[in-house]
Amino acid sequence: MKMFEKKLLSVSIVSILMSVTAHAESNAVNVGTVSVKGQSLGGGLMVQEDTPKARSVVTAEAMNSDPSAGNALDKIANVPGLQMTSNDSTGISGLNYTMRGMGADQIGLSADGIPLNDSGNYAVYPNLLGDSENVSQVFVTQGSSEADGPHIGSSGGNIGLVTKRPDRDAGVFVEQKFGSNNLRKSFARLETGKMGNFSAWLSASHTEADKWKGLGNLEGNKVEANAFYKADNGNTSSLIIKYNKQNNYQYGTITKANYDAALSDGTTGHKADFSSDPTKSQYYQYARNPFENLNISFTQDLILSDRLKATIQPYYYWGNGGGAIGSTTLSNSSNKSNVYDLSNLTGSLPYYRPSMTTTWRPGITTKVKWDVTDEHSISAGYWYERARQLQTQPYIYANNGVPADVWAASNQVVDAKGNIVQGRNQFTTTPAQRVWLQDTWYVSPKVTLAGGLAWESVQRKGENRGSLSTATYQKQAKYNELLPNFSAKYQLNEQNQFFYNISKNMRAPQNYVLYNADDSLSLKPEISLNNELGWRYQTEKMLVSATVFNLHYKNRQVSTQNISGDNIMINGGTVDARGLELEWSGKLPYNLNYYTSYSYTDSEQKDNLMVKGAALPTSGKQSPNTSKNALTAGIGYDDSRWTWNFKGNYTGPFYGDMTNDEKIAGRTVFDFSAGVHLPVDKKFIKEATLSFGVNNLFDKEYLASTQSVKQNSKTLGQAKGSSPQYIIGEERTFVISLSAKM
Repeated sequence: MKMFEKKLLSVSIVSILMSVTAHAESNAVNVGTVSVKGQSLGGGLMVQEDTPKARSVVTAEAMNSDPSAGNALDKIANVPGLQMTSNDSTGISGLNYTMRGMGADQIGLSADGIPLNDSGNYAVYPNLLGDSENVSQVFVTQGSSEADGPHIGSSGGNIGLVTKRPDRDAGVFVEQKFGSNNLRKSFARLETGKMGNFSAWLSASHTEADKWKGLGNLEGNKVEANAFYKADNGNTSSLIIKYNKQNNYQYGTITKANYDAALSDGTTGHKADFSSDPTKSQYYQYARNPFENLNISFTQDLILSDRLKATIQPYYYWGNGGGAIGSTTLSNSSNKSNVYDLSNLTGSLPYYRPSMTTTWRPGITTKVKWDVTDEHSISAGYWYERARQLQTQPYIYANNGVPADVWAASNQVVDAKGNIVQGRNQFTTTPAQRVWLQDTWYVSPKVTLAGGLAWESVQRKGENRGSLSTATYQKQAKYNELLPNFSAKYQLNEQNQFFYNISKNMRAPQNYVLYNADDSLSLKPEISLNNELGWRYQTEKMLVSATVFNLHYKNRQVSTQNISGDNIMINGGTVDARGLELEWSGKLPYNLNYYTSYSYTDSEQKDNLMVKGAALPTSGKQSPNTSKNALTAGIGYDDSRWTWNFKGNYTGPFYGDMTNDEKIAGRTVFDFSAGVHLPVDKKFIKEATLSFGVNNLFDKEYLASTQSVKQNSKTLGQAKGSSPQYIIGEERTFVISLSAKM
């Protein structure tokens, strides 16, 4: 049934698109009506902004003009301050990014008010992002989280996704993409149009592709919906549902030494992947990543009076899945904790042992805004969430290197007493809450002041249920912090705007502290203080934004090992990041437009790091995985029928370790895309577009990002060196996209 539904979706979309193409060909003389959308600044990569803080917005126009199958974060990779890379261009594989020297697990990510970072370790996964075709905009606040942001792990900035509202007119939008490595993406969205006060849309998509290096494939299925109701009195209700199910093979990473060796013999791409030999522990069939998740949010906006508005937003997230990168042996000697009776095991066999995680995450946000006078407004709110997370590592039987169940729901190894044998068995409960009060004062038509105070409280409750390495126990910790913020905006004239922003952010320790050794539980929250001073120049034909920033944060949380080799969390000291972010876009004669962004980031570690009794020389060194210089420049054309865009991105050198002993060279990568709005007579087809895109146009070979940052790549005293693992930049790929709106 599942395969039939996927084939039906693909066949239906292809059939419709073939009819669009045939219709266009039959009108070769009478070209009919060409949809005119008009030209925006930078093709939607930049908008006029009024927020008194560093902020970038990418619109649906820019994302939809990019024909790639990438997700919403892939399509904002050019905004200043953000350095992003993905395993491939399918949009459903892994991704990695930093912003102002901070990693993705230090940056808040939300969609329509729902937190998307993992509730335990704050990691970000592409399966949570939904289809980019359903996103109306993505905003990035480079240094400050939103005052009402539902984040417990955001000491850096914030990225927010906004789902598109239903259209006023009924119709169907379909899209089919074909590309390199057998890429196929079928997407369809049905719009009900406005029916009285109600409107809604429902979409479904299926994406599949081969990995661009190594054996295995990628597959993702999504179903999403948005129902919107606007009452006669102005009150609105919105229900958003997003479901995803994927079954991917994982990509392997590579050390710099192995990459350099592979580069010399011409096998760079495939050299860094898993074995095709089922007798090897790194056999590709063991490198799996199945996952399933469901997001539901309901937003009720109430107009209580002319000056008083309220919002109530309950939400729920559920996710289940995980993955592995190799096989693991199991024998009676593996039972170091004496939790299990492994006398029933014979020999030492290889098993598939994935790290599985099930998360239940209900929450609610309530807020009110009171316009006291025309010049003065106050907003207040409360956010509460109670996340529960079960993390296990069952052993799954394998036949000739093929796991019997990649979802780990059956064929599990049990001990002599019938207990499922677990390499990890942890249950974490994380109640979190935030209360905030924000005051905005429009002092004059030119001056606006805003100040606020938030109180955030996070509790970690850990229950280790017993595994091969640890007996049962329980731990808990609580973290509270007051988080003030202040901003000022000065509107010099219609074109020039200046702003200043200072804010304090908190990142509660990851749930690792509940289960790691030594005094990990005593780790303090990571605290950052963000200062920004900016200028914006905004006209109908040109936008310019410039921001200088100083980001100071302390109690940096670092995962390492003690002398015995046990995993611990330690306080890594203080980091100071300072720099400059520029963004510039506009229109040129002859239907041309341009966009450029530049970032200078100097992120310096201020303390030496104590690892296994040795003081590593990290003081004065740059934060790893962050380039000091990053530049994007692009030029485009749009005459309302034909479009094209050519851009280049330079990312400077970066370090893979905290001691700065291993440096990765910078690179410049070019992309090109073009499209045509096909002629239609609008009796059946309202719009039709054919697009073509090439990523990494000149097939540049490079190491894109550090997948696993190390403290030291060279042995220093008792601290043995460990080689960082890197993501290889994807080879040149192309995609063809055909879409129609009916």
